[in-house]
Amino acid sequence: VTGTWMGSTTVPCTYVPSEGFTQQTLRWSVERDSSTSGIFRRDSSGDHVLLARFRGRVSVPKHSPGDASLLIQNLEMPDSGRYTCQIIWRSTDNSLITKEVTTTVKVVKEVNPPSSSWELPSPLHQ
Repeated sequence: VTGTWMGSTTVPCTYVPSEGFTQQTLRWSVERDSSTSGIFRRDSSGDHVLLARFRGRVSVPKHSPGDASLLIQNLEMPDSGRYTCQIIWRSTDNSLITKEVTTTVKVVKEVNPPSSSWELPSPLHQ
């Protein structure tokens, strides 16, 4: 996923809700320069933004089952990194199921117009 500096981007994390499973915990973390930090956690007590620099800039849809995507606003260059969405469900027999999805986010200063990125070098005339 590519986002523009000072713009916003959505890091996708979707799943198919199943009967008999209740979402226990949703966790977003980011890995940058080989260290991992928790960004966001949703559990029975509500939503928690764990990293100060993301406060007021990140959100996860509340009322759309199956969508746990992370919206990041006012992107900053250090927001680039590998984002992992971890969802834990509890089934009716109390066993836990975990799913993880990792997406790489790259923040760029500006998006090049599409034409320039598709330009091929002109052939050499013999």
